[in-house]
Amino acid sequence: MAPNFLEESLVTSTFKQLPTEPLVSVMVITYNQAHFIRETLDSVLSQDYPRLEIVVADDASTDDTPRILEEYAARYPGRVKPILNATNLGITGNSNVALFGCAGDLVAVMGGDDLFLPGKVSKQVEAFRSNPEAVLCYHPVDIFESKSNQTIFVTDQHAREDIRSYRDIILKGGIAGASSVMIRPEAIPPGGFDERLPWVSDWQFYIEVALRGKVVKVNEVLGRYRKHGFGASDRTLELLDESLYALDLVVEKNPEFSDLPALCKQGKARYIAGEAFRQLTKDPQIAAQLAKRCVDLAPESSRYRILRAFSIANRWMPGVSWLTCKMVPYAKYALKRRLG
Repeated sequence: MAPNFLEESLVTSTFKQLPTEPLVSVMVITYNQAHFIRETLDSVLSQDYPRLEIVVADDASTDDTPRILEEYAARYPGRVKPILNATNLGITGNSNVALFGCAGDLVAVMGGDDLFLPGKVSKQVEAFRSNPEAVLCYHPVDIFESKSNQTIFVTDQHAREDIRSYRDIILKGGIAGASSVMIRPEAIPPGGFDERLPWVSDWQFYIEVALRGKVVKVNEVLGRYRKHGFGASDRTLELLDESLYALDLVVEKNPEFSDLPALCKQGKARYIAGEAFRQLTKDPQIAAQLAKRCVDLAPESSRYRILRAFSIANRWMPGVSWLTCKMVPYAKYALKRRLG
């Protein structure tokens, strides 16, 4: 859909010119991550980019995380800046503490258990220099299993996965691996992360940032995202309604974008379909219920009708569940990477 006049004016907004060597703030959120936080901080401190500050918001951890942060602040004064919350604010509240503690010309987002790979910051800074209308830059991420350190998969390895605009962020379910993102502060929505979304506010946040400019990709794996079974990415079914509510808030807060209601409806159907695929081998009954919701949202979609039919067969026909275990990884790959 072509943008209306207001959308065009926002997307081509002129931002202030970056200084010769912009200050990059790395906002890190952490809670009870004493086993990981040293490796996380070291991966940032070892970057080849000189003008860095690391703003770490600790959400009232009960383990050694605050002590470790104070140790790093003493070793790297003015470079590592801990903010120790007196009470637990939750992921979204803590994200805003970190975000609004940043003073940089650019802000990189990071979880307290994730890793930057060498050259990440300098390459993303160069991407912003080369694209003065960019508000968000991301890159592929190595998703790895924490205990074994083995790669599970690498994101964004097919052109159809690329994120080029707010439309893609909506329709493709967000940006895989939050630690890949760097943003321009001028594009941050008022209030930052929306605290009506206590767990999964990043999807809405990145959409609203992208509404104000261009999205660019550095086509190189420059970060690692840790999977250990305790993060929001491992609780997608539990957090499904909140994730869908994020799209309702996008529409509510940005009425000047006439294409958002239809886009967000499509985005909801696709997001629910992804969860239906995950549930095919976990809970066939829930998978069938989710597939029906997809069809209700997008009755014209043959893909969702096929998913609905397959989910019903998977629930009731003997032998289909075994076939599902074999087919689902390939089918999901085909839908996501081949069909876009």
